[in-house]
Amino acid sequence: MSALLDDIIRLAQDDKESLPNLLRKCLILASELRDSRLKEWANQELDGYENPRDEQVPTYRVVHADAFGTFAGPFHSWSKNHIIIPAVMDEKHRHLAETVRIIQSVSSLDDLVKTHNTQGVLTASWPPNLVAYYQTRLWEGWVCHAAWQEVPKNTLVQVLDSVRNITLRMAVEIKSELGTSYANLNLIKPDEMERVKSVVVNNLGGNVAVGNLDASGSTVIIAGDRKALDAALTKAGLDKADLNELSDAILVDGGSKLGSKINEWIQSKAGKVIAGGVKVGVSIGQNLLTEWLKLHYGLTK
Repeated sequence: MSALLDDIIRLAQDDKESLPNLLRKCLILASELRDSRLKEWANQELDGYENPRDEQVPTYRVVHADAFGTFAGPFHSWSKNHIIIPAVMDEKHRHLAETVRIIQSVSSLDDLVKTHNTQGVLTASWPPNLVAYYQTRLWEGWVCHAAWQEVPKNTLVQVLDSVRNITLRMAVEIKSELGTSYANLNLIKPDEMERVKSVVVNNLGGNVAVGNLDASGSTVIIAGDRKALDAALTKAGLDKADLNELSDAILVDGGSKLGSKINEWIQSKAGKVIAGGVKVGVSIGQNLLTEWLKLHYGLTK
């Protein structure tokens, strides 16, 4: 077995081992496997995620975070850490008092965990325009001068543990798929490569691997085989009613192509798709469903 996989498993098992070093090993693994999804994930965890609104931010980095504010009240009174209740905010802004997308690199998060002792170790300040908008809307008779969200240390630890656990599970599953035959990952056969890429998708989410395997890495989608398609869709979180709606869409579109009704079905069901037990973003769900339907129609080989 590849010494690289063994190294990754060893590093992932030990909490004392450097997480950045583990992810750099994943970059080498991605290069040997020629897997762009693994490379992208490892790079983003090492360098941080550029856009907090981007769907590429994993669900384990979207965490609960209460909002607090500094308020001035009657007779020169002050309240410096008054909690802000989401229900008093406009619905489109309530996420700013409920959740935060943590986009910092694993090195930055690790440094915060090790060097800060306060309960709220990571703060996300509200934009000045938003503070101005809610200046007199949050607490009757009081004026908001500043607002922010706080992420406690234990939440940061959970994010780091998620990265380590995902890496460990992925490496163990890849090793299980390949057995003990290969000392060089570059010698993997095409069908085994597809299974490995499906393991990556299953653990990280993302576009389905090119080939005949669904994201679970165990169900083969054969052109024209509706049972195989239904099995993949069921594993992805869709229910019997969803499959019945797909049957209706296929009938309307003529049963031989991805027509407008099937595309509408894909768009309506994309938000339900799960991979590796985690709900993926809508765009990723659309990609997965589209790829599986193409395989079903023999449009992808």
